[in-house]
Amino acid sequence: MRTSTIDDRPYLLEMSHISKGFPGVIALDDVQLRVRPGSVLALMGENGAGKSTLMKIIAGIYQPDAGQICLRGEPVVFATPLAALQAGIAMIHQELNLMPHMTIAENIWIGREPLNGLQLVDHRAMHHCTARLLERLGIALDPNEQVVNLSIAERQMVEIAKAVSYDSDILIMDEPTSAITETEVEQLFTIIQDLKAQGKGIIYITHKMQEVFAIADEVAVFRDGVFVGLHEARALDGDRLISMMVGRELSTLFPEREQPVGPLLLAVRDLTLDGVFQNVSFDLHAGEILGVAGLMGSGRTNVAETLFGITPASSGTVSLDGQQLYMTDPHMAIEKGFALLTEDRKLTGLFGCLSVLENMGWLCCLTTAAAASCATRLFAACAKTCAGNCGSRRPRSSSASIPFPEATSRKPCWRAG
Repeated sequence: MRTSTIDDRPYLLEMSHISKGFPGVIALDDVQLRVRPGSVLALMGENGAGKSTLMKIIAGIYQPDAGQICLRGEPVVFATPLAALQAGIAMIHQELNLMPHMTIAENIWIGREPLNGLQLVDHRAMHHCTARLLERLGIALDPNEQVVNLSIAERQMVEIAKAVSYDSDILIMDEPTSAITETEVEQLFTIIQDLKAQGKGIIYITHKMQEVFAIADEVAVFRDGVFVGLHEARALDGDRLISMMVGRELSTLFPEREQPVGPLLLAVRDLTLDGVFQNVSFDLHAGEILGVAGLMGSGRTNVAETLFGITPASSGTVSLDGQQLYMTDPHMAIEKGFALLTEDRKLTGLFGCLSVLENMGWLCCLTTAAAASCATRLFAACAKTCAGNCGSRRPRSSSASIPFPEATSRKPCWRAG
């Protein structure tokens, strides 16, 4: 009796001759993809290879210009994301899509809330089901916590829990580990193994080679919108995979640094923020990249925000070019030549309701007085734009353009059995 292997199982999802174009660019050119039940398919390629576009076609967000999609052997057309969701396809997007001022439970079950006898939302049942889901997935979060209070890594775990809650047959994960630490990555891999054991098909997009060889059964490679090939993960190594992605052999991944490190630029000594971190010291030289590592909650982001003046330090010293500074606010940091790319660019780095030009206008705000004047104008413009779009009661969030999902045919836990 021959043991079944990954190669002789029927396909759960098949995509053939898929093409998709946008004005001035062909995103996908006659590509194919196949997913088997109980397996992980890693989708690899450089930025712009067409990976996310193909996933959005599977999820019903985009419609292909040509080609066919077969689900469980039957041709299908997903006109909307809801149609794909009802057919058993869920997606964890690279861009988080959570409502910040709703609780974890409300975000997970939005559009599928349990109702009581009066046809009102049964918050107790929703809390209980969320607690059970989070416990099963090993996610230590309070279902009643508002998403706005969560870190980026915690929000990513909520997105994963939300996708798993649909009990879909196919789960697409687009860069799910981009914002989480190694501890959460191991937790996610445990979840993936559990889903595989249930016969789910998982499409996993990542740029991290070690993750591919840790969890993937098969690897599909795309380059410049073209399907390069599909191979078993165990038949590949890092060098071959990279050469397939970039289209050429790479002699060395990390060439020797030729430019010597320059003079001392920034010196931090015993930097402390009471109750958050203490006695942080390091040197940064010109031409040098300094990495700050640590587990979630260890204070990495807090150190960056303190250096930028968002949360002024309780004690310690910061010296720039030998001159001691005390950062009291971000305006002073900008004056001194500091810049901060925030952890959550969408929430704290940009005004979503303003244009690119208006957002870039902050670059000219180099003094406190100019910043205050500029802020007044920008907030006024933002308020006017948001009021015009959504009325005067509340500004439009970056997720306002995404409609609430209708009730799906997938049974949540309180309706199952």
